[in-house]
Amino acid sequence: MNREPIQEFENIEQANEYLKEWQHRLFLDDWIIKLNFAEPNEMPNNAGYNNFCMEKQSSIITIAKLTDDTRNRITKVYQEFTLVHELLHLKLNFVENADTYEGKFLEIKEHQLLDQLAKSLIMAKYNLNYDWFKNF
Repeated sequence: MNREPIQEFENIEQANEYLKEWQHRLFLDDWIIKLNFAEPNEMPNNAGYNNFCMEKQSSIITIAKLTDDTRNRITKVYQEFTLVHELLHLKLNFVENADTYEGKFLEIKEHQLLDQLAKSLIMAKYNLNYDWFKNF
């Protein structure tokens, strides 16, 4: 077993192995989930995106490939963490339309919560403390 999360998946096969593991850990085995990679310029300011349909329990998760910029941010950017965050959208997704000030605020709070939960899960799996996420 790895001693820390996967920063960058070697290929789509490895990413799908981690998808299946985390899908099972999060009780999402009944979902149909496809995983893709995208160039960073296709997803500016996003490490990942989850396009899902709750009614059909189907999801397409896209994870941005890493760049030197993302590798050098103040908080570590790891594709395994991004995968967990995107999967958590299938468990907790309260905002569908963030076109209002209140909706945008709720969307930001929701993403903060998902980040905290994803960090907690990664910390538990790899026996890490919170300071591990600092990139300085």
